[in-house]
Amino acid sequence: MPYYEHVFPIEGPHSERGPVGEFHAPREGGRIHEGFDLLAACGTELVSAVTGTVRETGYDPALYGNYLLVHARGDDRSYFFAHMLKPPIVHRGEQVWAGEPVGAVGETGNARTVGCQLHIEIRVHGVPIDPKPEVTRWDAYS
Repeated sequence: MPYYEHVFPIEGPHSERGPVGEFHAPREGGRIHEGFDLLAACGTELVSAVTGTVRETGYDPALYGNYLLVHARGDDRSYFFAHMLKPPIVHRGEQVWAGEPVGAVGETGNARTVGCQLHIEIRVHGVPIDPKPEVTRWDAYS
């Protein structure tokens, strides 16, 4: 994998959600959790974890709430943030830099019953991988 600057996306105090927020944790209806959840106060600033292009933004009331998908520059990875407080402040087609503000931690979608958090997914060629090792590494260097 090529080297790219990554930054931890939450600009403030945070913690892991625990086993229920881990990759492949079971969900209702036989689904599995495809990301990693980090708890933080609602309104805490979120920044892009990578430099890349905003591929998608939107709102999914059933699962993700306000979300953002950034495709890393020169890489086959995409980074997905969900449950944002408001729609992202960046838009489809825009370039973003690692560390650039993109929105705020929220509790939209199915997080409204859990509380304020960031759901983060890393997808390689569109397939989710366990984001925890990378996210933990970014956090250690932030």
